[in-house]
Amino acid sequence: SSSHPIIDKRGTGTSESINGSEGYEFRFDSVYNPYNSTQDLYRGNVKEVIKSCVRDGYNVTVFAYGQTGSGKTFTMMGSSQEDENKGIVPRSIEEVFQTISQEDQNREYLLRVSYLEIYNETLKDLLLDHDPSTNPITPSKLTIHENHKGRVYVNGLREEVVTDPLQVINTLQKGEKARHVGATDWNERSSRSHTVFTMVYPDELNQIGMQISQLNLIDLAGSESAASSIERRKEGSFINKSLLSLSNVISKLAKSEPHVPFRDSKLTRLLQTSLAGNAKVVVICAVSANNESVAETLSTLRFARRAKMVITKAE
Repeated sequence: SSSHPIIDKRGTGTSESINGSEGYEFRFDSVYNPYNSTQDLYRGNVKEVIKSCVRDGYNVTVFAYGQTGSGKTFTMMGSSQEDENKGIVPRSIEEVFQTISQEDQNREYLLRVSYLEIYNETLKDLLLDHDPSTNPITPSKLTIHENHKGRVYVNGLREEVVTDPLQVINTLQKGEKARHVGATDWNERSSRSHTVFTMVYPDELNQIGMQISQLNLIDLAGSESAASSIERRKEGSFINKSLLSLSNVISKLAKSEPHVPFRDSKLTRLLQTSLAGNAKVVVICAVSANNESVAETLSTLRFARRAKMVITKAE
């Protein structure tokens, strides 16, 4: 490592800057360094958004973006259920139930969860039994559709009714075991797919009729350069293609262009409802501060800058 860090965090308050090695400057809502905890990030940028999903019926999407090995999955999932090591996802799950317990007892919620993987542009239901001995593998029958209200959904995706945080965590962990991971040149246990964990809660007794809120917690596969193994190169090409599609969509939205290519990938199609405006969106961009990662870090920071320009209008 160099004695001169390639990332220099500057500024105080809610708007801070990052100064790159060649003088690039970026301004974001918050910047966290290695000494900050996931709890700091959650309390600073996610907690109130999760609460608004339950209290006020907003759709909320939280996703992590960045290169392989930069800490996305650690940030989203955590390394254990011990409090200091909990990720954004388990913290958000607990927040949902805690907020519900503090709400008007006359309001009833029926929470459902689903867990979807996008691997090489193929959809996989992570909550199904994927043991070949008990459930022979069949081609994916999951298809993406859009309803009359413009909400994008996956037809055929299993939803499980949940009643407490522990049940949700257990469901999540069951899905994690079915996820595609593998060693890469940069990360021994790298996420080779995008995952979308969704909680849906219809508010049955809302005064204006049934109100359906949706919380999407998304862990994206890492962007990366060419890998040494053939299988990883194939995976990487699909990963980079979908992340490029996401970057293009973000760019078009930031420029308010009339046509946005949401259908270019399964990932952007699934994110259409959120990114098109009807959601509160939190984008967490993870970067690596070593010299070998300068190009990827700069790419991630530019993505984050474009994402910050996108205006959503949650209803």
